[in-house]
Amino acid sequence: MQSKIVWPMLVVVAVLAGASIPLFFDPGFYYVDDSQSGAFGQWYEIGRRVLDLDWSLINPRVWQSGNYLAEGAWGILSPVLWVVGIGAHLTGSALIFSTVIKMLCLVLGAVGVYALARNFGALRPWAALVAVAAPLAGFTLYMDAPSWANGLMAWSFLPLTWVLARRAVLQAKSPVLPILSSIALVGIGYAHATIFLAITLAGLIVEAFLSKHRPSIVRSFALATAAGSFAVIVHLPGLLTAPVTGRTSGVANTDLLTVNLSGLFASSTPVGTPGILFFNAQFPYAPLLYIAWFLPLLAFVDLSRLRELLRRRLSIVIVLVAALVGVLLPSDFGPLRFPVRMMPYLTLAVLLLVAVGLSHARPVVLGRNRFLLAGGLVLLGAGLTFSAGPQYVKVLAVVTVLILAAIWLSYRILGDHPLPLLGRESAGWLAGKSVATVAGAAIALTVLLLVPQHISSPTSPLPDYSVPNDVSDYQQQLENAVGDVIVVGGVADVSASGAWDETLVGNLWYVTEENVQNAYSAVYYTPYNSLTCMQYNGSTCGALYDRLFTTMPDTGKTVVDLMGISSIQAVKDVVPKKDWSVVPAGWHIAEDTDQTRLIVRDEPVAGAGSVVWASDGTEVTVLSEDAMGVTFRVDAIGADGGQVALSRIPWPGYQATGGTVSAEPVDTFLLGVDIDAAELGKTVTVSFYAPGYPLQLAAAALLLLLLAGWPIARLIGRRRNGDGPFIRMARASRIPAAEVPA
Repeated sequence: MQSKIVWPMLVVVAVLAGASIPLFFDPGFYYVDDSQSGAFGQWYEIGRRVLDLDWSLINPRVWQSGNYLAEGAWGILSPVLWVVGIGAHLTGSALIFSTVIKMLCLVLGAVGVYALARNFGALRPWAALVAVAAPLAGFTLYMDAPSWANGLMAWSFLPLTWVLARRAVLQAKSPVLPILSSIALVGIGYAHATIFLAITLAGLIVEAFLSKHRPSIVRSFALATAAGSFAVIVHLPGLLTAPVTGRTSGVANTDLLTVNLSGLFASSTPVGTPGILFFNAQFPYAPLLYIAWFLPLLAFVDLSRLRELLRRRLSIVIVLVAALVGVLLPSDFGPLRFPVRMMPYLTLAVLLLVAVGLSHARPVVLGRNRFLLAGGLVLLGAGLTFSAGPQYVKVLAVVTVLILAAIWLSYRILGDHPLPLLGRESAGWLAGKSVATVAGAAIALTVLLLVPQHISSPTSPLPDYSVPNDVSDYQQQLENAVGDVIVVGGVADVSASGAWDETLVGNLWYVTEENVQNAYSAVYYTPYNSLTCMQYNGSTCGALYDRLFTTMPDTGKTVVDLMGISSIQAVKDVVPKKDWSVVPAGWHIAEDTDQTRLIVRDEPVAGAGSVVWASDGTEVTVLSEDAMGVTFRVDAIGADGGQVALSRIPWPGYQATGGTVSAEPVDTFLLGVDIDAAELGKTVTVSFYAPGYPLQLAAAALLLLLLAGWPIARLIGRRRNGDGPFIRMARASRIPAAEVPA
């Protein structure tokens, strides 16, 4: 079982087996909530953009959802998501495709954890155990994997990036792979993963300084700079756009999805629920803080020896402390929300500590007191879990007995004690096989405990929209719509028969390939949001129907005219009948069913993005337009100049050549352009640039310089023989001789 191949293969098989168990309880386990309303439609649209060679940074036709750089998690700069997006176009089932992508991510994360644990010196069996446990931990399995796909995808690249970075810095391996892996991670656009990548690289810099080896120190800074450069490219526009969005920018605590110490102390219990304030309930009814059942085995570790080991592995400690602080933050900490999202990174650090400790810090004599301490930790976790969710008492009792039995067997085997059923020969039989036996059995139990876990918590605590599974079922809505569309309302009863035959939710509208502005948004533009009462998933209030035909004060035009809307779908369960039964002049009914009514303009208008209003005395002719901007000629203008409004949200990044972007929005939500009288007869071009794009360009140049220059510097260093002796020394003394993995 010490083969270099067997343990990694066991990891892959065990993770696939464990990740498959939820599907027996809920075939749609990996396709709920944000994966339905956000991720799949996003992937589909990214695939369309790649196939159409559309590299625009903004999409005015989906309004507040269309600032893809500000949304961040869209990942339009992610080669990984380009491939996933193309795959979304080739699949016939959104559910199957999402499930496959999620399971691949779980396997990638597990393989990365195995390689990382090995790089830190863990024995293969213990490295395999923690590699299986990491992707099957509670938050990853119940939140990121079913719903928050970007969190899962970004996390899955972190262990791999970390180990590749350590190899590049401490062993002078090629920097290309860690830089590419960093780009893959950062490109997903998930801020928490980028933050922890920065923390791991900071830890690596500390380790390089402690080595007192100048080439390693230089390499650590160069690698951190390369990853940081791409982080600037991806995240800077979102940071500069944040002040005009509806996202919280200060520090506040609503207790929403915050973590408490009692929940963390119960993280070795695979069933039950922690005391967390969830979206619509006090408890999520799922073990979101579960890390691994074998955490009490830390009682079998000599803390003084572990402390000495961690002095040479300080990056583990740095990530552990940062993650612990992170999960204990208040609910809103600047742009970061929901501190429980940092649980996967705390899980990773804790498991690495366990793997290193069990590999090289077990005491020579495993006394009874250590078993009693481990058993006490199990009972403490069970007691805290019971106090938070007493309704789980039966399954909790069964699981606790199983874990206590496993801890006892581990104590007898690792301590080379005779096993009662096998007689005194068992000690000799286990000699040399104790670690492999315990770790192999622990892997099996890690997977098997998912069964009672999913008996008590069979589904993700996040909502299921019950949307269809087949892609073709997302392409039959709004067949009679024309031009830009807005949906008023949203499905009130998602479980009703045929609920999604006529309307959809969030980013699934992209799959219809209609221009529907009710897409998913995580950032919001407050004036637009207030006007449309649009939720994050694109649903709106029934009052919007009447608002669409109200006249705005600055322009004197109706909202539908300012937005360039040609089709309106009203969901009858949400919109009052007195509103949807009215068909304004210039509109006609295109579809009318028990669920929805679709009205369409008699004469459709141009969609969002162009000029929709000009001040008195100002006349312009639009010459060209695309997603990134508009060019128009000034045909008439007053002596004091004039102003035009474009059907675009005034995001930071818009610039006007021949004019000036207005300091204040027109009618609270439209991009205004001020024009001087001297521009009569001339052209004005309004273009969107990523906020902070000069810094982005500088960061891109620096990244390319590092990629090109590192091989040259590496060659020079080898010629000077600066690395050779250090690398040989590092390989020989990375861990003491007594700690060398078998």
